[in-house]
Amino acid sequence: MSAKDRLRPNSVLFWLTGLIAVGIIFIGIRFLFDPLRASLDFGVPGYGSPTLAYFWTKGSRDIVYGLLLASLLWLGVSRVVTATFLFVAALIPIADFLNVYINTHSQASGAMMIHGGTAVFMIVLALFILRGAATATGKQID
Repeated sequence: MSAKDRLRPNSVLFWLTGLIAVGIIFIGIRFLFDPLRASLDFGVPGYGSPTLAYFWTKGSRDIVYGLLLASLLWLGVSRVVTATFLFVAALIPIADFLNVYINTHSQASGAMMIHGGTAVFMIVLALFILRGAATATGKQID
């Protein structure tokens, strides 16, 4: 793998990807330390001790995915690997969007916009990263 094939710290795409990683970790930490407030912002409010397992699961999931993305940047893996991870990880905010919609019957439109916007941002970012990979290697991506 050549140096041109990696996201570099002097790239806007590197820092946007890092921003996603930090944001996901922050959201996960909020679910661990302030689960009731985080659940309100998530769009599916939860009350009482039976729902705490859900909050811990959500928080842990977000921390792990954020750390995985940060580790891809830290290790300097190829742009294709980073973009693939972003494409796959975009399924999380898509699932969150559907979860909010199904459980609130579209009453939490602000939360749905955040989840949907996050998914779109991740997909667009992955496309730009792939475009950069094609430019760096001289390959055409259709």
